Amino acid sequence: MTDPSDGSDFIADAEWHNEWWDTGNGSLSELEQTASLDPRSDLLKVLQSIDDEREDGTECLVYPIYGPTGIGKTTLLQQFIAAILDSDTVDFSPSHRDLDIVGSVDSRQILYVPLEDSLYHLEPSSSAVEKLENVIDYFRSHVAPRRGRKYIILDNIGALRLDEDEQSALLDLVDDDTYLLLTGIVESQVDLSGISASSEPKIKYPRAMLPMKFIDTIKQGAYDDSALLETDPDFALRVESDQTRSMDGEALIKDVRSNLSESENLDDAVASLNQLYFEAFSDVERDGLYEAAREYLQKGGIFLRATETPVKNELIRSHLLLYLYKELAEYESIQRPENLHRIASLAASQAGNELRYTDISDQLEVDRRTVDSYLSVLDDGLSVSESHDFSLQRHRRTRLYLRNPRHVVLLSQRQEHHGFETYEKTRSLNHEFEYKLARTVAFDHAKRLAWRVGGSGDEDPQVEYFETEAGTVDYILHNEDGVVVPFVLSYHPHAGNADEIAVEFDPTVGKHPVPGEEELLDLDYEAPYRFIIADSLPKEVTRTGSLVVERDGVDLCYIPYWLFLLIC
Repeated sequence: MTDPSDGSDFIADAEWHNEWWDTGNGSLSELEQTASLDPRSDLLKVLQSIDDEREDGTECLVYPIYGPTGIGKTTLLQQFIAAILDSDTVDFSPSHRDLDIVGSVDSRQILYVPLEDSLYHLEPSSSAVEKLENVIDYFRSHVAPRRGRKYIILDNIGALRLDEDEQSALLDLVDDDTYLLLTGIVESQVDLSGISASSEPKIKYPRAMLPMKFIDTIKQGAYDDSALLETDPDFALRVESDQTRSMDGEALIKDVRSNLSESENLDDAVASLNQLYFEAFSDVERDGLYEAAREYLQKGGIFLRATETPVKNELIRSHLLLYLYKELAEYESIQRPENLHRIASLAASQAGNELRYTDISDQLEVDRRTVDSYLSVLDDGLSVSESHDFSLQRHRRTRLYLRNPRHVVLLSQRQEHHGFETYEKTRSLNHEFEYKLARTVAFDHAKRLAWRVGGSGDEDPQVEYFETEAGTVDYILHNEDGVVVPFVLSYHPHAGNADEIAVEFDPTVGKHPVPGEEELLDLDYEAPYRFIIADSLPKEVTRTGSLVVERDGVDLCYIPYWLFLLIC
């Protein structure tokens, strides 16, 4: 163990990890290698957010990021460093948009500390904070210019095991003209908004990192050698331009997302959906996106540097088990971490089927309160999320969904997922398991869309379900004004009678309590459109050139499965 009275080894370690401080003595091979990887959209959003803060004149800032082990937090931080470093140091421009922060920061204005790799976890927490303070003092006094903003980047804050007083000491490190980026495994670990300190930095709401969405894989060209081979070279760029108004283009995806939360704007959202399907994409591109969506189910939302399938699978499995058994269980003080593993496996095998809490309790041999605590931990850890009944009539039941589709493969019975073990196209026909994956992926994407529809600010958005006599409305989103956006999944071999389910759904059955109280909200629930997510559109849609079909006085909007994933 290091000598608690001496911090010189931690300073030497910081010099080693911050190779850009002295580029005259060697290359930046490690940083350049990380910069050579395709960036996720998370990186662009972090860059945009911090660029906006700079433009607004924010002097001191805390920017927290959290997510499961192996999700890519460290890669994101290293690519952030590569992006903001002066272009003479590292030439890395991660987007097609002009951001002033890119290539604008002197190499001696950045301090990066990988806390666990630097063995802070071997120290008592108070001593670890002192060691970090020494490193930051050294950075400010011996490395950084006297003037100019400093960027302090702390990777894996959990290694410090901070109590509230130590979190306050950490905030005090953010003095004038300092931006602090930090990562952790769960939101509560990095959320410093309620901590009092002598400094008063602006604290951003923690940003969650999840497996890459379908649209991110399209923008990265993940299918250029397969499903989308016949599309033009600018296809990924066109998709990105539809996602944002900061680039040239019609921003149709942005329009759909922006208009889904207001009743008076739903017509505009549907019009943009129609334009996306019938005008924005050619027949070849629509076919390519259909195949790419199926390939996304096969590969999941994480693309690793490893090339061999067994290595990829083992990495993902190892990251998950390390997260459940060590990091998440340790942080949340779970005495039996194997039960987190068992619930994740249950979510894989059931994949959104309705479960009774009593059955989960019996299977785990614990009481209902303990089951609730496990589910809360898994949801906070972005591993397993619940879907509850829209009407509160079946409050003793739940539906469980894994947030990473690859975990559905790795945690299910082998004979069930045959044909999906590899990342390659397969001739095996396993439509039942494909449906499970499609259902899981659609929930994960609906959960992300709920942030836009719900308008709930910092509250975790809910994706609910409802059982009609005809079948299940799989994903129900709603906002605080009672606007309901219901989705019925129609995916073979369970295409069923989706239109009948959608027509039968009555949004007025919705019941939701006032946050923190037992009294119910007094809302007039309305659903001007019922949406059907389909892997095969009815002939009526293609014949009429409209995604909207009227049934018994109800407007049904059919959305191809790939298009639903694209807009989330």
